[in-house]
Amino acid sequence: MNKQDLSISMGKAGVYSLILSLPVAFLEVWGFALRWGWEAFWVGFNGFFGNLWLFLGLFVVGVVVHEGIHALAWAIFGEKTLSAIRFGFQLATLTPYAHCKVPMEVNAYRWGTAMPGLVLGLLPALIGIGTGWGGGLSFGLIFTIAAGGDMLILWLLRGVPAGKQVEDHPSQAGCYVLE
Repeated sequence: MNKQDLSISMGKAGVYSLILSLPVAFLEVWGFALRWGWEAFWVGFNGFFGNLWLFLGLFVVGVVVHEGIHALAWAIFGEKTLSAIRFGFQLATLTPYAHCKVPMEVNAYRWGTAMPGLVLGLLPALIGIGTGWGGGLSFGLIFTIAAGGDMLILWLLRGVPAGKQVEDHPSQAGCYVLE
């Protein structure tokens, strides 16, 4: 079986993920500031990041939930069992991960890759923008940036047609396209 490697090292992925996620985060901040003003943005921002223990607690829980959403979405969209998903932490790059050990259809993989950024990043940011809740925006900002690696994987998959089978890369950001 032929495998096309669509992956990138975790170190490089960290840099490229910022290039992809920071413009989205900027648009979230800009949208909030246009609607509610910069003062409201700074009040919400300082309220969220001003309490170090609250921020760290929400961040750690959010990271665990982020990886759980990957697993759940791959299980649902890819019709896989949760036992096909492995969780881990790459110490060299301080990167937690969820890894599907079995191949799946590329669109199922895309949905599983995108869901944490949508649920933990974009949705809270949009709620914050819509309601003026700076804490929701701030949470969404953090998890939009945290989903930068997922955005990178979606970018790497941009030319892969629906129906193709992919296999999650075991140690890098991305996957193999199975031929």
